[in-house]
Formats: sequence, C-alpha cells, structure tokens
Amino acid sequence: MKYKEKVTRPRSSFLPWQPSTWPRVPPNADEEFLTVLARIFNASMLDEIRNVVEDIKKTNGDLSHRGHVVAIALMCALDAVSSYGYRGRRGEHIAKFVQNHFPPEYRPHADDIYGMYRNSLIHSWNLFEATILPGSEGIRKTDHTLSFGLLNFLSAFQSGVDDFLKTLETDAHLQSNTRNRYEKLRTTARP
Repeated sequence: MKYKEKVTRPRSSFLPWQPSTWPRVPPNADEEFLTVLARIFNASMLDEIRNVVEDIKKTNGDLSHRGHVVAIALMCALDAVSSYGYRGRRGEHIAKFVQNHFPPEYRPHADDIYGMYRNSLIHSWNLFEATILPGSEGIRKTDHTLSFGLLNFLSAFQSGVDDFLKTLETDAHLQSNTRNRYEKLRTTARP
C-alpha cells in the first residue's frame, strides 16, 4: 500500500459562529484575542438575539406573547458567556458574572436571575416566581416578585459583556479562566 500524504485544506477565515474557525488562544489575553471574543459574544449571540427582537417587533409591534423565546435565548447566552470567566456549581458562574459586570441595579439580584429566570425558563419554559415584561422596564422586586423588561435586560447584558471584556484586559485570573474555556471549546470543534 502506497503512502498518501494527508491533504490539508487551508483554514477558512474566522467565523464567530463556527468554532472550528476560531484561532488558537494566544499566550496572553491580547487585543486580538479580546477582539475575537467580542465578535463571538456579539455576532454569534447578542446580535442574533437583537435580530430576532427586531423581527418580532416588525411583525408584532412589541415582544408581547413572544417574550419566552427571547428570554430563553438571553438566559442561554448569559450562561455561555459567563462560563468563560467564572466557575462554580449551580449557576455560580452566572451570579458572579452579573455581580461583577452587569449595571449596578442588577447586581443585588444576581442569584435570583439564575434561579428564578434561567432555571425556570430553561427547565420549565414558564416563570413561577418572576416576571418578564415586553419592553424596557427596569429591574425591580416587589412582594417577592422580581421583574424586568426584556429590552432592558438585553441592554444590561450588552453592558455586562462590554465590562467583562474591559476587565479581561487586566485581570490575570479572569484571563486564565477565559483562555482555558475558549481553548477547550475550540479544540472540541469539528469542521
């Protein structure tokens, strides 16, 4: 049997939504790596969610009766993004991300966002102890019920991602966690 050289295809350009195209993690969280992360978080998550929101608003006027789909996507994206920098059991990574990077009004509710929203929406589709609203209403807690508007949460999440990336520039521990998570995900991807 004759030996055949392995034919390798040239690597395609970086596509944020296709992990098999992600570049190798650099030794430091340099500007290029932060740009790659920003594109992954924005282009493959937040921009797509915003596109869905805009499509819903065009056909429905607002997010009424479409909110669960958007809220579930937001909670999945929050879970994914927070897992880059933080570790922990039972949503600790989400709570840490919210506490450290979301706007101040969300921080006292970090644990509730995991339990009342992420878990209820992902595992039960419905909310039992919390409320989502279709607009830009701020987060508030009344009579043991937490509520926020989906557009407000989307904006707060974007602020959280931006703050996370800024903090990542100088925080060595966060850099280590993020680089490890990124590389672990990248190396499991298939073309």
